[in-house]
Amino acid sequence: MHSSGLTGKVAVVTGAAQGIGSCIAEFLARDGASVVLADIQAAEVTNVASRLAQNNLETVGLKVDIRDPDSARQLIKSVIATFGTIDILVNNAAIDAPQGCAWELDDDHWRTVIDVDLSGAWWCTKAVIPHLIERRAGRIIFISSIAARRGSPKTSVAYNAAKAGLIGLTIGLSTQLEPHGILVNAITPGPTGTGRPMTSDEAAAETAHPLGIGGPEPVAHACLYLARASGDWLSGSVLNVSGGRWHG
Repeated sequence: MHSSGLTGKVAVVTGAAQGIGSCIAEFLARDGASVVLADIQAAEVTNVASRLAQNNLETVGLKVDIRDPDSARQLIKSVIATFGTIDILVNNAAIDAPQGCAWELDDDHWRTVIDVDLSGAWWCTKAVIPHLIERRAGRIIFISSIAARRGSPKTSVAYNAAKAGLIGLTIGLSTQLEPHGILVNAITPGPTGTGRPMTSDEAAAETAHPLGIGGPEPVAHACLYLARASGDWLSGSVLNVSGGRWHG
């Protein structure tokens, strides 16, 4: 039996073929939502959605290339055509903390990271905003990172910039969309153990993570909190979910 939390709601989660994204999708589905898992890895995301569907969860996998505004628009259009509405958009898709010293990064590296980690989230959000304004309701959640606030000797500054940009986008959008009943918030995870460590020794440095490395589940719990009625009074918030890696 589903809880009543998100029953009847429709959620879209990008970057849902693995890691944090697939965990968020599962949490939302188990709470009663119909969830569209979107990813550029078409076969992989379809497999994840099928696996969840075997547990009596209403899920479907769709391909999207968030770097392409047309692909983002088509995703949103397809979801609305299939389910009739969208209530929740979780912008999770990203390139995971590429490495590189600032003075060694080529132009393509910068463009690729910004296009995926920042602009991609914007294209999906831009595509869904008219629908949410028409409904006068909705939740938009950005998965940023503590890298928005904390540098690393080996992590690409393009990643820092993109993740910081998501926080700026959260603040700006929340102000403009609140009058339309749309709540925009961000989550800043620390390392979850699902992707590339930010530095070669970070995953093993438990002293840097006072609460340990909790995996993707704490991030999914935070997302669920924002998506449910528990998030009704949160707008423009940035939730630090880093196991003590960052304070503030």
